[in-house]
Amino acid sequence: MVFCVNYANFAGMKRSILLSILLLLTLGATAQQAVQNKQRHFPKTVPPGNYSGITWMGGDRYAVADDKSTTAGFRVMTIGIDSITGSILAVRADSLTTSHQPNRDEEGLCYMPQTNTIFVSGEADKKVIEYRMDGQLTGRCLNIPDVFSDIYDNRGIEALTYNATTHRFWTTTENSLRSDGKKPSIKQKIANRLRMQSFGDDLQPKEQYWYVTDSLRAKGEKSRSTLGVSGLAALDDGRIVVLEREVCRTSNGIGSYSHVKLYVINPSRQQPGELLHKELLTEFHTKINLTRRSFANFEGICAGPRLADGRQLLVLVADSQNQYKGVFKDWFKTVVMP
Repeated sequence: MVFCVNYANFAGMKRSILLSILLLLTLGATAQQAVQNKQRHFPKTVPPGNYSGITWMGGDRYAVADDKSTTAGFRVMTIGIDSITGSILAVRADSLTTSHQPNRDEEGLCYMPQTNTIFVSGEADKKVIEYRMDGQLTGRCLNIPDVFSDIYDNRGIEALTYNATTHRFWTTTENSLRSDGKKPSIKQKIANRLRMQSFGDDLQPKEQYWYVTDSLRAKGEKSRSTLGVSGLAALDDGRIVVLEREVCRTSNGIGSYSHVKLYVINPSRQQPGELLHKELLTEFHTKINLTRRSFANFEGICAGPRLADGRQLLVLVADSQNQYKGVFKDWFKTVVMP
């Protein structure tokens, strides 16, 4: 018996098998690392603002804080997201939902599904207060320990998150408390030593941990630079994503940058009072130079929906300072967790 081999078909099969193996290896590698989607802005459907915090309310609905809105409250936004890639497809902002009280320099916010209410942190009054969905106050607020009143000006409670599975609120200050250390500056390239504070569904303080940021990386002493934690995103498994961001601004704007690092911590695996271990999830850099205007001061982050393959999506929003001088933009960005 004589066997005939079609070497052309055999070679084609080898190539097909090799490509399949490479694809599986690529998908496996992607599943083990965070995936960043491009930042986008939507000037036709999102008015200029000072968007400093974001929280997911289910479906495509989000609430966003504006730290310089005309009156206190929040803005509801509809954010369309590709369920496969996590890329942002569209953003539409509704009018401000307000209590008609003076703005409190509202920085962070979180949604509590059990009560269908929004909690918003204010740097001006050092409080985290609860709003109904019509913008009116419920009269409730987190019982923040007195130690958090010892803040540097405009460097107080900013980050805020809540998770209904773990039944915990989490917050911290942007910079160290005065009693805990100096704050970073262009002349003091140091880290922040922060108190990571939790609260239960009863709004009373629970566990407290230490968290230390990275040190300032800015060079020289001629620009203005800030470094701190501006956002938190609590996950169902007890982990928390921490948004550390460094912003450096030059006198003429050219060379200004924002560097964001997302770290993951897990307080449930440590004892209260301990220094939290952190693991880098991903980082990215935006800047202004003669050819690029990608600068984005990302201040808000939240855990959004899961994608079709089960991966967790993180949604970020940047503070454009009302689209400062027509250069800054109201950027949105997503990151897909492994």
